[in-house]
Amino acid sequence: MAKISRAPQEIKSPASKFGQMIGDAFAGAVDAIIREHIENVHPDYELLKAEDGKALVRLEKTSGSKLQMDTTIVAKSSLEPVALLESKWLKDARHHNDKGAWILQLREVKKKHTTIRGLVAVLAGYWTEGVGVVLLSDADVKMIHVATDEEIYSTLQQPLDKFLGSSSFMLDAKLMRQSYPRPHELLQLMLHLQQTGQLKAIAATWLQFQRDDNDHLVSGTERIKQAIDEMLTPLPSNPA
Repeated sequence: MAKISRAPQEIKSPASKFGQMIGDAFAGAVDAIIREHIENVHPDYELLKAEDGKALVRLEKTSGSKLQMDTTIVAKSSLEPVALLESKWLKDARHHNDKGAWILQLREVKKKHTTIRGLVAVLAGYWTEGVGVVLLSDADVKMIHVATDEEIYSTLQQPLDKFLGSSSFMLDAKLMRQSYPRPHELLQLMLHLQQTGQLKAIAATWLQFQRDDNDHLVSGTERIKQAIDEMLTPLPSNPA
């Protein structure tokens, strides 16, 4: 059992920080797959870098305001976006509408930038299939739900048991959707995994859960790659 200490004083909500660390680790895992695939399979494209002096890529919407982007793919030596991919972790239904509405804003970015061929939302956590229908029908955003909250918590159960020893507890997704139990210890686990380099490896497994696709199993990683391939397929000589 590892030594447990309380969360650093500057962290006012250990529960929120725990969820944020899951979201950040998930985004990092998705970003790594996208970068690797672009470099290996689509060398004529690259990820758009933020403007000088800025930490984040922001693209203009039809309203004139700008939206922060997770991943923007452009043709090399170009600043015109070709594809947008966003990754979002959802703990419970309370933020379902907020995060869904945020993703829907991508349609306003696409309207402003006519070079964009596709929009993809890579999701993990407590998302429903109904969200995918809305995203596709209302904003032409393809949803790739790579892992449920149960699946993600399952990858943290063994590390938690090892970390807490005999005082460990079950990570019950249904209960955790209401509130995180013992949030200080959960946060300490995540900080430990991050500091020891284990969190990155665990997050990578979140993209390996398989889903049935036309009678064969496909991992989240493969579905992300397929989506990128579809968006970056060369346009016909006389596009409609």
